[in-house]
Amino acid sequence: MKNKLYVVGIGPGDLQHMTPAARQAIEAAEVVVGYKTYLGLIDSLLAGKEVVSSGMMKEVERCRQALEIAADGRSVALVSSGDAGIYGMAGLVLELVGEHQGSPLQGVEVEIVPGVSAVQAAAARLGAPLMHDFAVISLSDLLTPWPLIRRRLDAAGRADFVVALYNPRSRGRTTQIGEARQILLAHREPQTPVGIVRNACRADEAVILTTLEELASREEEVDMFSLVMIGNSQTRIEAGRMLTPRGYRVRNQESGIRTQKQCLKPETWNLKSEQGKALFVGGTGSDVGKSVITAGLCRILKRRGLSVAPFKAQNMALNSAVTPEGGEIGRAQALQAAACGIAPHADMNPVLLKPNSETGSQVIIQGRPVGNMGVRQYHAYKDQAFARVRESYARLSGAHDVVVLEGAGSIAEINLREHDITNLRAAEMADAPVLLVADIERGGVFAAIVGTLEVLAPAERARVAGVIINRFRGDASLLRPGIEAVEERTGVPVLGVVPWLDLKLPEEDSLALARKGKGAVPAALRIGVVRLPRISNYTDFDPLEQEPGVELVYLDEPEQVAGLDLLILPGTKSTLADLAELRRRGFERAILAYHAAGGRIAGICGGYQMLGGRIADPGQVESDHGEARGLDLLDVETVLRPAKQTHQASAVPLPAASAAGLGALEEITGYEIHMGETRCGSLARPLLRLTRRSGKEVDMADGAVDQDGQVWGTYLHGLFDSAPFRRALLAPLFRAKGLEPPDSTPGASLDARLDELADHLEAHLDLERILSLLDRRTREDCSWNG
Repeated sequence: MKNKLYVVGIGPGDLQHMTPAARQAIEAAEVVVGYKTYLGLIDSLLAGKEVVSSGMMKEVERCRQALEIAADGRSVALVSSGDAGIYGMAGLVLELVGEHQGSPLQGVEVEIVPGVSAVQAAAARLGAPLMHDFAVISLSDLLTPWPLIRRRLDAAGRADFVVALYNPRSRGRTTQIGEARQILLAHREPQTPVGIVRNACRADEAVILTTLEELASREEEVDMFSLVMIGNSQTRIEAGRMLTPRGYRVRNQESGIRTQKQCLKPETWNLKSEQGKALFVGGTGSDVGKSVITAGLCRILKRRGLSVAPFKAQNMALNSAVTPEGGEIGRAQALQAAACGIAPHADMNPVLLKPNSETGSQVIIQGRPVGNMGVRQYHAYKDQAFARVRESYARLSGAHDVVVLEGAGSIAEINLREHDITNLRAAEMADAPVLLVADIERGGVFAAIVGTLEVLAPAERARVAGVIINRFRGDASLLRPGIEAVEERTGVPVLGVVPWLDLKLPEEDSLALARKGKGAVPAALRIGVVRLPRISNYTDFDPLEQEPGVELVYLDEPEQVAGLDLLILPGTKSTLADLAELRRRGFERAILAYHAAGGRIAGICGGYQMLGGRIADPGQVESDHGEARGLDLLDVETVLRPAKQTHQASAVPLPAASAAGLGALEEITGYEIHMGETRCGSLARPLLRLTRRSGKEVDMADGAVDQDGQVWGTYLHGLFDSAPFRRALLAPLFRAKGLEPPDSTPGASLDARLDELADHLEAHLDLERILSLLDRRTREDCSWNG
């Protein structure tokens, strides 16, 4: 066809990604015009054609030439990389035609042929980062003033768009990518996923996954052939790929997943429009039983056919759990998820604080660490943290019929009201009635109830719908005068008195540890766990307390070490600080003497690191000290790393595990939470081989054992939950004392214990009044016969 100009998007560069229409247009053209680099990408299609090429910065000249050649009666293809209508030649061609009214250029027929754009190609290489709304912004200030680009970046950041950056950096323009990063950091978490794709779909393609925080260190790898993709608040890394959820929630009753055939409902960002119903469980103080009451209510609601999820906006705990996706949350929320019959998820505990000093904590947001913060620094960060709290709650509420929220400490910490994001501010966010739990075992229960209600603001007090008195021992009728006085004085009903019930459920509160391991019941075996100042995940050892013939003690004094059948160094949030404290208190001498006398020693996570010869901290992950000497009982060395490893994991024992009595085990399951890498020396051998991590197959060594099996360590928490593992561990200890291992009576499963808890609460709470706090529609969905 004569007088025809095809404006052709040739795609990202590789011919296999060029559209058939683009090929046909080039084949139909007598003349092909383009930038010489892009013409080189389609060289095999140019045989027999007249080629007009020019260099960079000649865009206007190329378009005018192409139009003039077409106006002379020829067919022309003007090529543009990607899509000609996205930062390409199409717009410039149409502008030139419009500017030449009455000229021969007006007689040129212009056809714009679409191509695969750079943003599409880069997105495909990264995974699926553009599944929700996104903004494409060029950082080139040749045609757009930089102040305007800055405003566009800020607007995209505020609106939570995924942002794709074209022309991110060139030889003469090196600072804009850094400024863009800083602008977006004002609206995004430092750990927001970022993808860099250079030469997408070409032979020399390179793909980098990093974070918004780490982008600063990768800027030298970015150039004009790169596209930078910055995720929104929902973007995450799944199996090594960027994923921005489309917004459809998938759930069924048992697993928490709804299939698209069952219900395909857009995820709502408006908390008021489609949120589920909520109930808030607060307390008069810490360790009053809020977590267990919450778990029991979750199980009760589940048994009535409702889809229910737990939620704790902010948790401060050193006992944590790992979700299937590798996120870290409080252990109580993992227990409550089990009560709901669903897998734990980072949204159930969007803010987790893990204390690592007297005034500071590691801050974990939606399952991932964002850094260590002191009190003032964290208070300044609270608005960002609460934004994540709202996001997580919105997702859970939109996906479930009921969300049961748990508070932290006392709801009446009036000195902290200004900074509250987890108690009554969270209840207000969810528009949830509050159940106030008080612990009668510690005494002064009526004063605690009345005092708590008295110091609340009127609007806060109006939200409290009932009181639960927990952990009562004796005849509940004796409480009647006190209950009547409280109800008369406060106007708040007491909805139940819950008798003491010890179901051996996992606990997370550090106050609960004070009740553990006093060694009141002597037994054949005595196992000691050093009570480190920052001990973490001490629930690892709860199953040992239930083993017949085993006395588990937590050691406060070095004199308690002598005579143990097994010494365990547990996990810790601060390995170096707790190692120094262990030495200061005289434990090192006691442990070395115990070892010299033939005592058996095991180390879990941080305790495993302490058993080695050296712990290095070059990046000051834990402290200002560059390194510390370990106990030198295992030939291993540890280097602390900033990247935290959180995984559910499976493993099999390696041959060396036989020396510790663990070689016959078929499979071991547990979870990892650590910030170190540990390598064996010549005198130690790996204990386990990891086979799965966060759902992916792996083949890597874990742990170590010495030559005779006297000392071993591992990064895996949760090992002792396995009855076969406990039997393998304990049998040699019994036989060393000339005893046959007793038959281990398997305890009730966690599911059975949660059902027992629900039965207990149903018998002692006014459930009709509690469930009436949910709306009529929700209650009518309940099966009142259970």
